[in-house]
Amino acid sequence: MSEEPKTPPATATEPLGAKAAETLPEETLYIAELGALQRSGDKDMAQVSYLREGVFDYQTYRRIQTEGNKRKLGAVFVQEPMIRDLAAYAEAGGPVTRILCHGTRNAAEQGFFKAALPGVSVLGTEISDTATQFPDTVQWDFHEMNPDWAGAFDLVYSNSWDHSYDPAKAFATWALCVRPGGLLALEHTKAHQARRVNALDPFGTNVPKLIELVETLPGMVHETTRVFGEKPRWRRLVLFRKAPATAAPA
Repeated sequence: MSEEPKTPPATATEPLGAKAAETLPEETLYIAELGALQRSGDKDMAQVSYLREGVFDYQTYRRIQTEGNKRKLGAVFVQEPMIRDLAAYAEAGGPVTRILCHGTRNAAEQGFFKAALPGVSVLGTEISDTATQFPDTVQWDFHEMNPDWAGAFDLVYSNSWDHSYDPAKAFATWALCVRPGGLLALEHTKAHQARRVNALDPFGTNVPKLIELVETLPGMVHETTRVFGEKPRWRRLVLFRKAPATAAPA
């Protein structure tokens, strides 16, 4: 059964409704390169594809993500009270020394985690070349595995999973980075729903389908969902625990 403690909502610099307010420049770029938006799925889960003559156009995907990052570079989506709560929850399950955050834009997550857990090592990834402008950040496509990160992190967090062109691949990669017994934390808001997909945020789903997708991965089990704020602007942290390592037979 999900745990749903509530905390007072904090004000986000980037509004949850920003996606639906107007046509995004990234949408214009997408149409110029690939034509009409290639949307598939249903009300529970949807995906925008980046196909050019039936072949995935990675360069267009990457260009759209980079342009969107630069347009929103000063905006902060993550909320510090949620990160403090997540840090405390993770630490209650054991020492937290290394954290990996995906799609961090301007490194707000890294700063919030370091304030909540003094001495912790936090690394953020960002696909855009702006990554070099911010501390504790590397330029990296979060779909790709870095062998040095395998099983190396006590906690992996992201609110940017809706930017994935292949969520199954992304989540599988992230799960590999979680140490046995560690946590994968995915933030979910109304901006992450299927009806909100667009050229910049190509994947969307609801919490039950998100849980179902992640639990197909070896050893990943939904542990709890923590709720912040009130509907319809609530935010949820969907937490998965990676199964502890089993001892080798004597």
